[in-house]
Amino acid sequence: MINQPDPRMADHAQSRETINPGVADSTVRSATTDGSYGESRQAHYVDPAGNQIENRVEVYKDTNLRRANRHSWVTRIVSFLLGVLEVILTLRFFFRLLGASPDNSFTLFLYNLSHVFVAPFNGIFHDQTLRTGNVFELSTLIAMLVFALIAWGLVALSRLVFSPNESGRQRVMTTRRRQR
Repeated sequence: MINQPDPRMADHAQSRETINPGVADSTVRSATTDGSYGESRQAHYVDPAGNQIENRVEVYKDTNLRRANRHSWVTRIVSFLLGVLEVILTLRFFFRLLGASPDNSFTLFLYNLSHVFVAPFNGIFHDQTLRTGNVFELSTLIAMLVFALIAWGLVALSRLVFSPNESGRQRVMTTRRRQR
């Protein structure tokens, strides 16, 4: 059985022959239907000083690995953003519960920053004012829960979108070429 050269590499192979005459080249290429591609190239030659040189290059491109990296990236970003938001909301909850002074610049900054995230949940339940004047803010707890569920949903969606390509059949094409 005669292996046909890979048509994608025809121009590259001819240009190498003209640049490096006398180079013994052995190239193996493999491709699958799921988009993975691998190439191993080995070249043996003698340089002008008479040294025998062996050059080996291996390239592997896996679309499933790329998809897994994208899923991992989305998961890390969503987890980081959720962590920052949860810390801000937790600080708001405890500052309100412990009766932190709203006249303090940091407390005011924290309340203004977190208000954007808590505002949609105000009024679902009445915030409980304790005897000491401190506030048990249920809306902040609900906001924390809802944003955690949204983050979980985004990570689950990215798992679905960036899941590996699994086709029912797989075809492997291999090309071997030896030049002298």
